[in-house]
Amino acid sequence: MKSGKSAKAGGRTIRALTIRQPFPELILRKRKPFEIRSWKTNYRGPLLIHSAAKIKTDCAQEAGIKAGTLTTSAFVGIAVLSDVRKYTRADSKLLNQRRAIGGWSPGLFSWVLKKPIRFARPIRANGKLGLFRISPSIARQVRPYLKRIKAGSINRGSTAQLRSDAARRANASRSAAERSQAARKAWQTRRRKRI
Repeated sequence: MKSGKSAKAGGRTIRALTIRQPFPELILRKRKPFEIRSWKTNYRGPLLIHSAAKIKTDCAQEAGIKAGTLTTSAFVGIAVLSDVRKYTRADSKLLNQRRAIGGWSPGLFSWVLKKPIRFARPIRANGKLGLFRISPSIARQVRPYLKRIKAGSINRGSTAQLRSDAARRANASRSAAERSQAARKAWQTRRRKRI
């Protein structure tokens, strides 16, 4: 970004990830519920999906997608990055069942993506390496999609889910002993309420 400002939605900085086709297309078709990366991140929330300039034509063919129909060098959709966990053989098996190309390899991470939404029109832009912030002009263009994601969260979210999210944020700054003590207290409180 040229200016020092960071694009925000609802008080939170929006992040984006550049992915080579056909993987963005598979995510938007809900065939690929997670992106496989060699690194992890603490970021959770809306994630813009940017389609890289190059296409892995062999992967597109394996997935049954025509490489010539894929959009490149543009933001093509948005999803919610809900978790980052170790990539497992079960993840690989699921991807292979969905023809989403998922060979297993140790030491990788599954970035769990929920609620993928395809943009009505791709937003042309250059990508970057890693998880990156978007410009305010891009943020303005994707604002309606962010509202759709939030509306879905509010409708389906329960009070227990909101509480667990708050607990997760609170636990981020606690030590292992403090987290354990807080979990014991919460369990005892729930147990007393049942009796």
